[in-house]
Amino acid sequence: MAPKPKVAFIGLGAMGMGMAVHLLEDGFAVTGFDVNPMALEKLLAMGGAAAESPRECVQDASFVICMVANSTQTGDAFFADSTGAVFGLTQDAIVILCSTVAPGFPVEILDRIHQRFQRLDVQLLDCPVSGGTIRAARGMLTILSSGPTDVLNIAQPILKSMSENLYEIEGGLGAANKVKLVNQLLAGVHIAVSAEAMGLAATLGVNTKEFYETVLKGPACSWMFENRVPHMLSNDWTPHSAISIFVKDMRIVTSEGLLQDFPLYIASATERLYQYAARMGYERDDDASLVRIFLAQTPSLVSEATHFQSPDNAHTSELICQLLETVHTLAAIEALALGQKLGISTGTLTSIISTAAGASESFKTVAPKILAGDLSSGYSITQARNKLKEVMTLAQMHNYPLQIAATTFQLLQQAVAYGLGGEGQAALVKLWTTSNLSAEPLHITEYEPVPLSELCSKLPKLEHNAENLLCSIQDHLHAEKDSKLVVLDDDPTGTQTCHDINVLTMWDVDLLASEFRSEGGGFFILTNSRALPPNEARTLVSEILQNLSRAADMTGKKFEVVLRGDSTLRGHFLEEVESYIDTIGSPDAWILAPFFGPGIRYTINDVQYVGDRDTLVPAAKTPFAKDRTFGYRSSNLREWVREKAGSRFSSKDIMSVTLEDIRLGGVSAIEQKLLLMPKGGILIVNAVQTEDMLMFSLALLEVRKKHKRRFAYRTGASFVSSRLAIPKKSVILPRQIPTLKPTRRTGGLIIAGSYVPKSTKQVESLVQILGDNLTTFTVEVPALLIELQKYPDILTMLRHSPVLQGIVARASGDLQDGKDVLVVTSRDLVTLDSVNSWAPETSKRITNLDINNLAANALVHIVRHLSVCPRYLLAKGGVTSSDAATAGIAIKRARVLGQAAPGVPVWWCQSEEDFKSQDQGGREVKWTELPLIIFPGNVGDEDSLADVVEQWALQ
Repeated sequence: MAPKPKVAFIGLGAMGMGMAVHLLEDGFAVTGFDVNPMALEKLLAMGGAAAESPRECVQDASFVICMVANSTQTGDAFFADSTGAVFGLTQDAIVILCSTVAPGFPVEILDRIHQRFQRLDVQLLDCPVSGGTIRAARGMLTILSSGPTDVLNIAQPILKSMSENLYEIEGGLGAANKVKLVNQLLAGVHIAVSAEAMGLAATLGVNTKEFYETVLKGPACSWMFENRVPHMLSNDWTPHSAISIFVKDMRIVTSEGLLQDFPLYIASATERLYQYAARMGYERDDDASLVRIFLAQTPSLVSEATHFQSPDNAHTSELICQLLETVHTLAAIEALALGQKLGISTGTLTSIISTAAGASESFKTVAPKILAGDLSSGYSITQARNKLKEVMTLAQMHNYPLQIAATTFQLLQQAVAYGLGGEGQAALVKLWTTSNLSAEPLHITEYEPVPLSELCSKLPKLEHNAENLLCSIQDHLHAEKDSKLVVLDDDPTGTQTCHDINVLTMWDVDLLASEFRSEGGGFFILTNSRALPPNEARTLVSEILQNLSRAADMTGKKFEVVLRGDSTLRGHFLEEVESYIDTIGSPDAWILAPFFGPGIRYTINDVQYVGDRDTLVPAAKTPFAKDRTFGYRSSNLREWVREKAGSRFSSKDIMSVTLEDIRLGGVSAIEQKLLLMPKGGILIVNAVQTEDMLMFSLALLEVRKKHKRRFAYRTGASFVSSRLAIPKKSVILPRQIPTLKPTRRTGGLIIAGSYVPKSTKQVESLVQILGDNLTTFTVEVPALLIELQKYPDILTMLRHSPVLQGIVARASGDLQDGKDVLVVTSRDLVTLDSVNSWAPETSKRITNLDINNLAANALVHIVRHLSVCPRYLLAKGGVTSSDAATAGIAIKRARVLGQAAPGVPVWWCQSEEDFKSQDQGGREVKWTELPLIIFPGNVGDEDSLADVVEQWALQ
C-alpha cells in the first residue's frame, strides 16, 4: 500500500489540534505550525513534526490545511515576508482552507497566489468546518467543500478522514463559505436569543432548569439552545467557543449583507449584542456568557433560578417558548433569503442546516414550506405577532431589555401592515423579496363577462395583412443573423403556436453554444419553473441566463430573452423578472403580451380576457385566478403588475400599446410608445388577432434597429411565433411525419395528471367516446399516499409498489397488442386534511410537497418502466408534459414539428443524441422517433382530447 501523502497543518488551536492529531492517528504524516509553542510541543508528543514558520511547515507537503482564526491570520500565514507559506509550497500543492471567512476571500487568496507569485500550479479548496473540539479530535466534523471537482476528488481521503458529514457545494470557490455564513447567521442568532429568553425567564421568576427541559421537548428548541443553555445554568464561562468567534462570524454575515445590498434585520441586531459583550470585557469567555448583558445587576441569575419554585408560571413559560419559536422562524427565513441572494438553493440549505449547528425546529418547519411555495398554512403572521406582543408587554413591565425579540416584533408589525397578517409565517419571506409590498395604494377594478361579438364589434377594423407583415419581419431577421431570441418556457406549452424550432431541456454552456451556432432565429429552453418554489425559480433563471451569456460570448452571438408565461397570468412573474435584472441588468423596457389567439386569451383595453364559448370572461373571474400558488385579483394588467410586483413597479412605470395604436396608428404609433417608455418600465400589448401581434413585432424590430434599444419580454405563446415570423401551419397528422416508423404498430399512450376542470372533462369525454378501443388505468393517489407510510421516501415506494407494477405490466401488454392506453391520476383533489383523515394514526408525516410530487412521479415511473415503446405519447397538462419530456423519456433536445390540434404541439427526437445520457438521468433504451404530443390542461373543448386520439389511432 502506498504511503499516505504528507500534510502541512497551519493553525493548531482548539479545533485545529484535534484535526491534526486525528490525521496522525489515521496514518498521515503531519507537520504543524502555530504561533503558540505549547501547541507545537503537544503535536510533537502525539507523533507529529513541528515547524518554525509556515514556509518551513509546507515544504514537501502535498496538502496544506489552514485552520487559523480569520482572514487576517490566513493572509499573514501565507504571505508574510520570507516566512509565508507561499514561499515554500511544493509543486502542485493543494491548499485546504478550513477557516470561516467571507465568501469572496478564498478567491482572493488563490488569485494572489496565481497572479502575484505566479504559482499557477497551486490549487485551493474552500472547506469551512464545524462541530467543535471533541468532534474534531474524533474525525467527526461537518465539512462543507467547494472548488474544482477534480481537485476535490484528489483531496477526498483527507477530507473524509476529518469528517463525519462531507458536503460538496456547487457554485465554485467560495460557495462552501456561503453556506457556512448562512449557518453561522442562524447559530449566532440562536445563541443570542437563547440568552435573551433565559434571562427573561429568570427575571420573571421561572425555574430555568425546568424551562430548559420544557423547551427541549417542543417546537421552540434549537441545536444551540440545547448545547449552550447548560453553560448558563451552571454559570460556567469556560470558553468552549468564545464570544470573539461570533463577533467575527456575525461581522462576516453583516458585511456580506452590505456588499449585496441585502437587508439583515435579525442578524444586525444580533451582531450588536456580541459587539457589546466584547466591549464589556467578555470577548474571551464562552459565547453562552452573552446572557450576562441582559442581567447586568445579577449576572448569575439564570443559574440561581434553577432553584426557583414556580408552580404558577406555565403561561409565562409558554409565552417565552413562543418568543423562541417566532425568532427562530424569522431567522430561518432571513437566512434562507440571504442564501438565495448568494445563489445557494433553498433545497441545499435545508438539507445541510437541518442537521447542523444552525438547526432549529422552526427551521425544519418553515424551510420545507418555502421550498414547496406553501405560504398559507400554519400559524398566521397575525397570531404570531399577537403572542409576541404579550411577551413584549410582559418584558416592559419588568424593564427587561428584549433586543432580538423587539426586532422580530417590528418585522411582524410591518408584515401585518402590508396586508400579510392572514398568511402563514412562511409568507414573511416576502419582506426580503419585496413581493406584494407596494406603498402605493392599489385599487382593483371589477370587470364583468361580455359577449365576444359585442366587445369585438367596438374595436377598430383590422386592415393589416398577415402575409405582408410576416415578410417584413423576416427581412429584419435575415439582417440580424448574429442575434437569437431565447424563450425560457416555464412549462412545455409555450411551443403551442410554433413549428420547426428546437426545444432544449438542459442548458449546459456547450449545448447552448451549439444552438447559437444553428440556423434559425431562436430556440426554447424548457425551465418548468412554474412547478418550482419561488426562490428556486429565481435561482434557476439566473443560472440559465449566466450560461446563455457565456455561450453567446463563445459564439459571438447576441440574444434577447422571452420569459414565457401563462396567458391566464399564472407563474413566477416577479421572481423571474427580478432574476433577469439581477443577472444581466435591466432592459430598456419590459414587454408584457399575454395574448394567445388559439386559446381565445385576448387583451383589450389593458384587460386580460379568457374566452368561454361566445363569452369573454375577465381573467380574475376564471378558475385560473384562484390558483393556490399563483392566484390574483386583477384582470386589468396595469393593476395585475402592481399586485404581483409590489414596489418593483409604480403606476408611472407602466404604459400600453392600444388596439387603436396598432390598427390605426401602425408602426409609427407603436414606435412612439416604445420610445416614450421609462427605463425598465413595462409596456402592455393589447391584441385580439395574430395580425395585431405581428404589427407590434414589426414596430419593435424597427425600434431595435434604429435606436439600439434592448427589450426583455414576459409573454404568452403567440408573441414568440409573431416575433420570429413563424407562419400558421395546418394541424399535423401521423402520415405527415415522413420518418415515423410505419412498422411500429404498438398502441398510443395517453397520460393525464392535470387537475384543472377542463382536463377532467376532456378525460371523461375521451373514455366515453373511445369506449372499448381504450384501456384506462387510474393511479389512485390516496392509496399511494397510504402506501408511502411504509417507505422512507417516494422513489423507494414507487419501486416497490405492487399497484404500479401491475399497471406497468398490463399497460405494456395492451400497448404491445396495438391498443391505446390511458393512465390517469385519480380526479379528487388531495389535501393534507384529507390525508390526515385517512391515516390519523400514522407516524410518518405527509407534507404538501409529498402530495404534489407523488402523482407526477408515479406517472413518470410508469412511463420509464414500460417494456414497450408506444406509437406516440400524449401528455395532458403542463407539469405532466414537462415530467414526461424531461424524466419519462429523458429528452435533451427536441424539434417542434407543428400542432396536433390548435395549441397542442408535437415534439420529435430523431436520434439518440437528442436524449439525455444515463449519467444525466436518461434511459438505457432511447425512444427515438416517438411523437410527444403536449396537450395543455386548458386548451380546446370537451371533445378535443378525444379528437386528437382518434386522429392518431392505428389505421
